[in-house]
Amino acid sequence: MDSNIFLLLLAASLLITSNLLAIYWFAPMLLPIFFRGAPYVPTVSQTMEVMLRLANLSPDDHVIDLGSGDGRMVIVSAKKGVASAVGYEIHPGLVKLANRNIKKAQLNHIAQVKHASMWNADVHEATVVFLYQLPYVMKKLGEKLQAELPPGARIVSNAFSIPDWTPTGKEANVYLYKT
Repeated sequence: MDSNIFLLLLAASLLITSNLLAIYWFAPMLLPIFFRGAPYVPTVSQTMEVMLRLANLSPDDHVIDLGSGDGRMVIVSAKKGVASAVGYEIHPGLVKLANRNIKKAQLNHIAQVKHASMWNADVHEATVVFLYQLPYVMKKLGEKLQAELPPGARIVSNAFSIPDWTPTGKEANVYLYKT
C-alpha cells in the first residue's frame, strides 16, 4: 500500500473517531432542552459559595441538586456534613464523572448522582434543593416543588427566579425560597 494512501486512511479514521467521541459527549448535553431542562453549564465557585451560604446547611439536611451536572454541588454539600446529598442528571457521561468524583472524595456513603430526569426526582424528603435551570422551566418546576417538598424546605436557585414565588432571601444573582 502506498504511504500516502495509508496516511489518508489513518487521518480519515482519526477524524471519524474524534467526531464520534464528540457526538457521544456533546449530543447528550442537548437532551435537557428536549426534556424541559437546561444544558450543562457549571456553577462557578463564587456562586456556589453564595448558594451554600443562603442554604445554611446543617447535619440534618437532605440535599437534592436538580440538573446536577458534574456533581460539584452534591460533593460540596456532602463535605459540609449533610445527612445525604443526591443529584439528578440526564447526561450519562456527567453522571459517571460525578459519581467517580464522589467516590474519589470518599463520599459515596452519603452522596450520589442518579441518571434520571429532574422531573422524576423524588424530592419528598429533601430539606434543601439546588437549581440552575432556565427561565422557561422554572414555573413548572416551581409547581413540582410546591406539590412535593415538605414544609420548611429551602430552594436555592442560581440566576433565575421562580415565577409567582417570593424569595425569602437574595444575594448577588442567587434566590432563596422556602416552602
